[in-house]
Amino acid sequence: MTLFSIQFLLLMSAAFILFYCLPKRFQWCVLLATSIIFYYAMGGLEAGAFLLVTIVVSFLAARRMDDLAEEQKRELKSGTEPLTREQKKEIKERYGRRRKKIFVLAMIFCLGILIVLKFSDFTVQNINGLLRIAHSSRQLPIPDLLLPLGISFYTFQLTGYLIDVYKGKCRADRNILQYALFACYFPQIIQGPINRHAQLAEQLYGEHHFDEMRFRKGLLRMLWGYFKKMVISANVVILSDHIINNFETEGYRGLTVFIGVLFYGIQMYADFSGGIDIVIGISELFGISLSENFHNPYMAETVSDFWQRWHISLGHWMRDYLFYPIALSKRFSRLAKFMKKKIDPYYGKVVPSALASFIVFVTVGLWHGAAWRYVAFGFYQATLTSADTLLERPSEKLRNACRIDGDSFAWHLFRMLRTVFLINIGRYFDCTNGLKISLKMLKATFTSWNPGVLFDGSFLQMGLEPGVFRLSMYLLVLLVGVDILNEKGIIIRDVVAKQGLVFRWLFYLIAIFAILLWGSYGPGYNAAAFIYQKF
Repeated sequence: MTLFSIQFLLLMSAAFILFYCLPKRFQWCVLLATSIIFYYAMGGLEAGAFLLVTIVVSFLAARRMDDLAEEQKRELKSGTEPLTREQKKEIKERYGRRRKKIFVLAMIFCLGILIVLKFSDFTVQNINGLLRIAHSSRQLPIPDLLLPLGISFYTFQLTGYLIDVYKGKCRADRNILQYALFACYFPQIIQGPINRHAQLAEQLYGEHHFDEMRFRKGLLRMLWGYFKKMVISANVVILSDHIINNFETEGYRGLTVFIGVLFYGIQMYADFSGGIDIVIGISELFGISLSENFHNPYMAETVSDFWQRWHISLGHWMRDYLFYPIALSKRFSRLAKFMKKKIDPYYGKVVPSALASFIVFVTVGLWHGAAWRYVAFGFYQATLTSADTLLERPSEKLRNACRIDGDSFAWHLFRMLRTVFLINIGRYFDCTNGLKISLKMLKATFTSWNPGVLFDGSFLQMGLEPGVFRLSMYLLVLLVGVDILNEKGIIIRDVVAKQGLVFRWLFYLIAIFAILLWGSYGPGYNAAAFIYQKF
């Protein structure tokens, strides 16, 4: 079952009807049953077992931490005589140690499953490589472990919940079935977004009335998501796949390689953001609002701004649960004080932040996959984002010295194109099967100069027929145009949703016809293969 299959559409339709026809106190039960059926159909029984174990452990740990917090409050208030400061401190420390022990064990367990399943192969392969370098004949067997569908997404969501409960930011769930719904809510389980318990749980467990306007907007967002995934992404990928997969055999170089990787980035954007549009649109049908995951990233003017617009929920998770704990730690605070006193107050502020950002982006690289190319991807993006922070003031001084108008259209356009260029270089590590081939492609790009490929029809020899090539160009213009309108605050689906019945249904039919006419589907097309679902 996929988000594009007839089976899924029938399942979602049945869930939608039951959701609004049954008594409202059973609405969350409909969502839970649908989520279980969907995850079993997509991931299988073994993947479901890993999800179930993570749900049970995190649920029990959070509940016990919550109970200990309540026990601490009661003990602090108990007794006929007021407690001394030392007595209160002893009680808090005693309960704090117990809560911390449970928290650490639960985090190790939940993250340990993710790390073992995701990094075992990578670790053993590198150990074997070191043994070969040492001329040892011994080789460890490569483990063939299952990687459950969406494991990174639900693990991050549930560990974020554990952190919030531990810090007292939210109360623990008391109903394990409702908590299971929070963990495996069917639209988001494949590729996010990563939601907070405080934001999502109340919506999932609460009662909902049918809202026609939300239904219209949700349906329109779903159609736009299907169009981006099945039409834009599926047509752009033809050129990018051909260039990247045949790079060595065809000897591609220079601008040809750069454009192939650029098209890969566009394909990834249409694929991932299209999937998120479908997920958010489906949720709107049920009256549930998920967090946004994209905000016109190719309109960004710095690399840091790009990553604040791309996979926003992951960025927020990393910011709150990794960046802030590092940046505000005692060691980093001491570093900040030292630099403010000995070097410069400005660098005392930005250097610790840049270092914390560097650590975060290396972690993000590893989150993407267990391979050296992802390590390189993380280091590259970490270097760029840290440089954004460190060079902000010097860059502003240089711009003022050159008398550049920071509000001019030309300056904004230059910054956007520069950001696209830098981000595209990072895609070289993401689009290949290994670090070695990524470096070869980079070398071939910058050691050759062949602008003539833009005009000699070379791209028409790379798997794209003239009609498909022209369609791809029109689709890119459409994608950029919609993003520009969104950046200006004009949301097309909101405008269409407010129109009359005839216009709306004409729009729906045109959109469906375009997806059927230009989209990729059928036995030869794996519509389930969202790029990010493998993470």
